Amino acid sequence: MLDSRHSTAGIDLGGCLTKIAYGHDPFQLATLPSNNLDAVIAYLKVHNLSHLVLTGGGSVKQRAAFAEFHAVTTGEFDASARGANYLLDHQGGAVYPYMLVSIGTGTSMLKVDRSGVQRVTGTGVGGGTLLGLGAVLTGQDTYDKIIGMAASGDRSGVDTLVRDIYDGDLPGLGGDVTAANFGKVASRQPKDLGRAALQMVGEVIAVIASLAAKNVSAQEVLYVGGALRDNPVLMDVLKSITLFMNQHPRFVKHGEYAGAIGALLEGES
Repeated sequence: MLDSRHSTAGIDLGGCLTKIAYGHDPFQLATLPSNNLDAVIAYLKVHNLSHLVLTGGGSVKQRAAFAEFHAVTTGEFDASARGANYLLDHQGGAVYPYMLVSIGTGTSMLKVDRSGVQRVTGTGVGGGTLLGLGAVLTGQDTYDKIIGMAASGDRSGVDTLVRDIYDGDLPGLGGDVTAANFGKVASRQPKDLGRAALQMVGEVIAVIASLAAKNVSAQEVLYVGGALRDNPVLMDVLKSITLFMNQHPRFVKHGEYAGAIGALLEGES
């Protein structure tokens, strides 16, 4: 157990983004780029955060960078589940078991029940895909710029849709459903290409998550993780595809900070 609760922070060190949570009622939350640890450390010092619980993919690899702090590490999956359970408890309650889909650099899919958390599957498609592929397609160099440009794009000139093949809807299959991601590419506008990339990432994640949820009899699919920050288009894609797959999607406020909040809660326990 860590003392000095007022100086404790949970830090989720992802491959692209670092999320920080500290304080309580409400949590104080911040997101910084993972490729600038000097900025992360400066933030911690400015806010007098000296007791750290590190989680995420960089929690072991980057731990030496936090040598001047009192720092411990905790498992990424446990932290995400702990944070998600806390957020659910304060936003209508959890329905167990549920599928926790943590969209970070890649995507992990975890079954969460009252006894704990178990990784079911995952995919390398995630926020890192949006960042890397999005940069190539849009010419933008930051996640926020890529998402901002993609949000204003129109994928109908890039993706082949059902209506392009059948000239309308099919029974049980709307005309706007994707027949082939990037199957048309009639438009080379960066914003349209970015929008199509965002669609593809969301579809891949939602389809895999929905099938995994069905396989373990999960009651809901809860999407969390840094890729959802200021990204309503991705959330809409995840929601629509999950419903299309006959599963129940769910989002919670501050879900992108589930790992950091879970790490903070462990430090304060």
